[in-house]
Amino acid sequence: MRTKFPTIRRNEKRKTQPSQNITNNKKDDLSMGNSEYDIIVVGAGCAGPAAAKKAAELGLKVLLLEKSQKPGEKNVSGTCLNMAALVDPDLQYLMKGPIEREITEMHTYMITPERTTMMRETPSEGLILLSVRRDEYDAWHTEEAKKAGAEVKLSTTVMDIIEENGTITGVVTDSGEKYFGKVIIDAAGVNSIIGRKAGLIPKRKGDKMILYTILNVWLGEEVVNERFGNSIYYFLGPNTQHKTWPWIFPKKDVVTIGTGGYMDDDLFKGDIKSVNDYMQNLIDLPIIKEKLEGGKVEAWGLHLEFDEEVEKRTKDRLILTGEAGGFVIPFLGEGMPEALFTGIYAAEAAAKAIEANDFSAEFLEEHFMSRINENVFMQSFRYIADLNKKSIMSMPDQEIAAMMQNVVIGGGFISNAIHTSWMKGAEEDDMGLVQDAKDFYDLIQPYRQVGSESVEIYKKMRAEK
Repeated sequence: MRTKFPTIRRNEKRKTQPSQNITNNKKDDLSMGNSEYDIIVVGAGCAGPAAAKKAAELGLKVLLLEKSQKPGEKNVSGTCLNMAALVDPDLQYLMKGPIEREITEMHTYMITPERTTMMRETPSEGLILLSVRRDEYDAWHTEEAKKAGAEVKLSTTVMDIIEENGTITGVVTDSGEKYFGKVIIDAAGVNSIIGRKAGLIPKRKGDKMILYTILNVWLGEEVVNERFGNSIYYFLGPNTQHKTWPWIFPKKDVVTIGTGGYMDDDLFKGDIKSVNDYMQNLIDLPIIKEKLEGGKVEAWGLHLEFDEEVEKRTKDRLILTGEAGGFVIPFLGEGMPEALFTGIYAAEAAAKAIEANDFSAEFLEEHFMSRINENVFMQSFRYIADLNKKSIMSMPDQEIAAMMQNVVIGGGFISNAIHTSWMKGAEEDDMGLVQDAKDFYDLIQPYRQVGSESVEIYKKMRAEK
């Protein structure tokens, strides 16, 4: 008998109450001059609160606009924070947020008709990830921005941009309110109106888009501890995804399950009529079905992610961050650190623009992208994703699992990225490619050895919260 799986509808999410710490200010009266800000940040997901907090700390007048009553309330994503990114001084404060579970192990299953291969990664010391719930974490992060001095308005949807002589000077909300800023930071996600109206976000479709279906299954803390512990799980199996990695991330008393695929011509074929079918096949795998026995679906939803770099991330007085700017790397399940970093870097670039009284796209691009290009974490993951995506997008799903079985001992995607460059160099007698592989191997070593130092930083941050 197949598991009963509800039809997924976009707006059927778990009901949440507005945050107790952040006032819904949508109908507040504005006195003269209060609609003008140094920086307006749109979106209180990952990048938005990071940008608003940093900008406020830099002494700027900041407005953060968010369409939801409670930041994160509609987000049903998997959500784990990568400790390799959190040890960066810019992100260490995030360890103070509401953590659901400290992840110390990772299990990866590659399933083919011939065999099932399981890789278990257990570092000798340190944490791999911190599991969080976005409906709690985003609200906390937004409150941190407010504490730093940013003004926060919830239940406020940005519907349009204000342009004067081709320059963006502000935004218009769903109630007709107009807010003006010296710099606008777009953190409104994959379908951002601002980036589209500004002409920076192209039409997104096909193999540049991934459609996910996600379930939150309540099991209770005792059962989650017993069946999942402090491990996350990834799976590659027949008809359970389309060139993506299905996952199970444990929280305190629920687990989040996600799968989906690139929106190309092969996303739906044969018995696969929707992403729900991928999910059904996934949770029907014996190894998963046993772990979910007795669970109750708490929330479900669809989620779109853009998997391509945007050509331009700045326009006069405008900076795109996070998913709006194409910084997220869904092929590797990476997104939150990239959004957080780019939010902070956008605030820094905006502050420099205000100081120099130069709001040109060129000035903002120079100072924004220079920080991104110096970020080893972001550059490493982009390199791994680009190299692997080229080979994997050309393979049938069954071959992908078989290929990953062949490289599993060396560390999965990282091993494949190094091996691909190394072997291509050998075949083409190009020592430059071999050297690239060696240089990349050396580059990523700090992120393969996040150990006792990260634990000490984590303990310190938790003690200060």
